[in-house]
Amino acid sequence: MTRQRYNTTESWNRILRLFQGKAVATDQPATMGGEVLSTDECVSDLTELLSGSLPNEVAELPASLVATVDEANEDVATINTRAMTPASHQWAHEYGGIYTSTGTTPISLVANTWTKLTGTFKSYMLDSGSEVDCDWNDDRIVINEVGTYMVAYQNSLLCRGDSATIELESFVNGSEQPQTRSSVTYGASGTVDGSKSLSGYGFVSIVSGTYAIDLRARASVATIITTQQAQLTAQRAVG
Repeated sequence: MTRQRYNTTESWNRILRLFQGKAVATDQPATMGGEVLSTDECVSDLTELLSGSLPNEVAELPASLVATVDEANEDVATINTRAMTPASHQWAHEYGGIYTSTGTTPISLVANTWTKLTGTFKSYMLDSGSEVDCDWNDDRIVINEVGTYMVAYQNSLLCRGDSATIELESFVNGSEQPQTRSSVTYGASGTVDGSKSLSGYGFVSIVSGTYAIDLRARASVATIITTQQAQLTAQRAVG
């Protein structure tokens, strides 16, 4: 961008228009168009504008002072020169989820082996956009934006078979996230106390795009479980 040199009057007129949300389309000197106020008029109007007393006008932050989408989403602490607005906070708070409310798919678990709960989820929740792909057909959430995310799940399980301890845990890109683990022990045959609800949550790190979050189960012995209701959610943590 070529540096411009404005006289005092034009500089104050441009500053006033920036804070009115009426930025001039071109930055060439002497190309403002419209009414050009005197320096005193500009300073007076700007003072009233910033104090909220200029009739029919509301002060706005110039775009150069407001975080862009990329800056709002940047996962580093080095950007501290832009204001976060309600819009940019919305950009930064990514979220989404998948669920089932009438699950019936039986899943066979091999003893002491983590198994993805495939065929479990039946639909997707509200999400913040393309950064969070609620890929319920593949029983996972795909995160396309770097950051720290709160992952939470709930799963109502019916166990039909031997007495067993069942564990659930979120996985990120195929890696265990033990901070999200939960467990329950079923009695023999799973007839009296066969249905139980497990839930867990924890913060996970997404270090590059297209990281998949899924839910997996592990049993102390080979057994069959059925997910009756389940939810898996992810929400980006923004300070």
